[in-house]
Amino acid sequence: MTTTRRFAFNVTMNWIAMAVGMVVPFFLTPYVVKHLGSTGYGVWILAVSTVSYLNLLDMGMRSAVIRFVSKAEAEGKVEDVQSAVGAALWFRLLLAVVVAIMSVVLAVLFPHLFKVPAEMMRAGQITVLLCALGVAITLITGVFGAVLSAIHRFDVLSWVTMTQTLARAGGVLLILRSGRGLVSLAIWELIIISAAGALTVVVACKLFPPARVRVKKPQMDVLRKIWSYSFTTFLWIVAVQIIVNTDNMVIGAFLSASVVAFYSIGGSLASYAGQVVGALSTTFTPLASNLDAGGRIDQLQKLLIRGTQATLALALPISLTLLIRGKTFIGIWMGAKYSEISGTVLQILMISQFFGVADSTAGAVMMAMDKHKPAARWAMIEAAINLGLSIVLVKTIGLYGVAWGTAISMSLVHLLFWPRYIQKVLGISARRFMWEGWTKISLCAIPFAAASYWIDRHTHPHNLITYFGSVIGTLPIFAVAVLVVFPRRRCTNS
Repeated sequence: MTTTRRFAFNVTMNWIAMAVGMVVPFFLTPYVVKHLGSTGYGVWILAVSTVSYLNLLDMGMRSAVIRFVSKAEAEGKVEDVQSAVGAALWFRLLLAVVVAIMSVVLAVLFPHLFKVPAEMMRAGQITVLLCALGVAITLITGVFGAVLSAIHRFDVLSWVTMTQTLARAGGVLLILRSGRGLVSLAIWELIIISAAGALTVVVACKLFPPARVRVKKPQMDVLRKIWSYSFTTFLWIVAVQIIVNTDNMVIGAFLSASVVAFYSIGGSLASYAGQVVGALSTTFTPLASNLDAGGRIDQLQKLLIRGTQATLALALPISLTLLIRGKTFIGIWMGAKYSEISGTVLQILMISQFFGVADSTAGAVMMAMDKHKPAARWAMIEAAINLGLSIVLVKTIGLYGVAWGTAISMSLVHLLFWPRYIQKVLGISARRFMWEGWTKISLCAIPFAAASYWIDRHTHPHNLITYFGSVIGTLPIFAVAVLVVFPRRRCTNS
């Protein structure tokens, strides 16, 4: 399979997996909230958000494995591949032991960190413990998931992800239908993670024999080489973790577990929109790593511009629909009870998500080039501003203040940092990047946004079928605008 066809196939499979990962929770969430209640669902979200911080112990190792394995494979250095995989696996086994110990500590502290009802404290603690053990397993098996990414087998990863999503959903339905609660859900989650991890290991070793390594302490020079790259990535991941998961924790600490459910509904829709972009931008890292290894700066510049245009073309119709018609959608999806509050949270988050989407390709390219250290520093600045603003604003304007803390910090950092840094590293002027990458494709979305606003004000869909029908009906407006701004002749000549 040619490189172009492989890239297209990887993107397609990522989108299919993403669609499954979005559609299944979409239909499952109302069912879970109904059976657990707002408070029970809020406790579940708090437990998952708390445990997610243990993923930080990855220390950026996954990104390091992807970079070093993809580069070594491109250069035909099998020994370097095995050194990188072996070192990462040894390191992650040690981290898994640390996670297992920390899981007990987090379980004990959980009811003291958040405003959890007394009758749900025990269930919350067990849920935290089991979810944390799932993280330990993911850390070990994730090395082989990184290997599959490095060799461009996103199709295999997508199949594993889809199977995991469907199996998880089937179990959740049976568990809740039988009247069981949080603990049973956490047990099932642990089983699914273990099975998916084992499958990933087997497939990776079969498709890429160099991944079959013995677990032993690696040489220090190999560890230092990986660590010099992964530590920077680690800082970036820490920042992203704070940005993504701290909102729910701030609400749980300062307001209540039941309020977390309202925020989480709006936040989950914003997250789904981001996953659409992630399914595409994830494939850019190994591709850009290969281009960087060959010194093809002109191709990296083209990848950056076209990748940014592509990610925004995918994201804008979804983002604008959620921004303009999000309240209507939530009312139909979750019920009128959640429409206003969760819808307002969603609108605030979608305002800033544009900048995160616009720079997602740049982030993937910089990580591939090992030029992401300044980006990691600015991500830490964003996380600090986000957390500080969220704490200050939650005390003054409540739930919406947390969303504004995220929106303001993200908008500021992405506007101030990325255009100038891209100019420094790749030689693309900030003006050109913002015009060709951001602005031209955004102009195409104006007619679509106007049509969406008119439809939301003059129509009142009563079910999801008519709602999605009206959304699909407006998509050709965006497509026509894209063809006008980006005619085929210009694209082929550029």
